[in-house]
Amino acid sequence: MDASHEILDAFVDGEAVDPDALKRALSDSAGRDYLVDAWLLRGLVQDEIASEVAIPHTPATGGMRNWLIAATVAGVCLVGGYFVGARYASVIVPRPGPAAAPSEAVTSPPQAFPVPAATRVIRLDMDPNWKESGGGR
Repeated sequence: MDASHEILDAFVDGEAVDPDALKRALSDSAGRDYLVDAWLLRGLVQDEIASEVAIPHTPATGGMRNWLIAATVAGVCLVGGYFVGARYASVIVPRPGPAAAPSEAVTSPPQAFPVPAATRVIRLDMDPNWKESGGGR
């Protein structure tokens, strides 16, 4: 691309150009053909950009309406949960039976599976020469 085509591109783009340089570029038939091609190409690109669908703008009132609907649903769920919990509390959390006598021995719950015997025992003893010191240094 030579300098005359750059002048024609600037002219098509709407930039300020030197009138004498524009006349020299248009004096050649190749320059005139390039101007027509650039002008048509620019028109096609602008038409394509204009035909693209713009994202519709949502009004701000719709957002407030959605928040009110969400708050109403949350309130209904909270109140409904409260009433269901109050009505069926004995089903959800059973009432404790009679208290066990303190003289009875406390037994551990049965294990789900037998625990294997230990294969190794590690004994931890304090070092007789160990002394506690203050500070972290």
